[in-house]
Amino acid sequence: MTPLRLILPICTAAFVASTSSALAWGQLGHSVIAELAQRHLQPATQAKLKELIGDTSLAAISNWADDYKFTPEGKSTYRWHFVDIDIERSAYDVALDCKEQNNQGTCIVQGLPAAIATLKDNGRSKEDRLRALKLVVHLAGDLEQPLHASERSNDQGGNKLNVVLRAKRSDGTAYTRASTFHSMWDDSLVDLQAYSWGSYADALDGNPLPTAELPPYDEARITAWANDTHALGLKAYQLLPPGTPDHNDSGHAMEISNEYAVAIKADLDRALVKGAARLKAILDDAFGSS
Repeated sequence: MTPLRLILPICTAAFVASTSSALAWGQLGHSVIAELAQRHLQPATQAKLKELIGDTSLAAISNWADDYKFTPEGKSTYRWHFVDIDIERSAYDVALDCKEQNNQGTCIVQGLPAAIATLKDNGRSKEDRLRALKLVVHLAGDLEQPLHASERSNDQGGNKLNVVLRAKRSDGTAYTRASTFHSMWDDSLVDLQAYSWGSYADALDGNPLPTAELPPYDEARITAWANDTHALGLKAYQLLPPGTPDHNDSGHAMEISNEYAVAIKADLDRALVKGAARLKAILDDAFGSS
């Protein structure tokens, strides 16, 4: 592991960060989770799902919520995508971690159950339930991204820490990408694993999905899942090179070596398949097929 700082042209790092920092798990990770979940849904769930989205896949709608949160209508869901639990603490504290701010909502621990409740409510309009479905598919993926449940010294889940990942793909080819630490987990580490999200999903689908916890998928359950993800967040920070600052600018990015990518590969795989298993369970329950 190389603890040296790499000085990069500011424009390069800023450009790469700006193209990816808004997407949790990026489009690749969300597509993997949604695709795996859909492959394993109960047949009755598949039928009811088709009534809402037709022949559209869950992967195709899995990133809608990232655009929606920037609209006037969706502004109140902005903070539903994360819960910033400081790594100095081992668990979520509602009083500290889930405050309403700027009319942008509270946090994922309350936002995901709210979306699930709307999806389950057959008295709501098809439009409302479709919107809720899109939120559920996305937020269930967000909940498994460790930097959506962790931060260090108010770094906003690694968004204030700039890094450059220098790693190797499985075929030995070099992979280099500058971004924030948050975006490294959102995009780079997933992108590194395969040349397409479909091939990554196929590789992960070689083993059965893990068994998800039983319903209800309420605030208590989502709290437990957030704490589970936070535990991986602690590891994500602990594996950073010695001397990594809390915050830096893109001109003084920390170099992250292939050693980091190798160390977290199994955890990354588990997070994605666990997200798929939990999303499947949520949808089977919501559509009455569990």
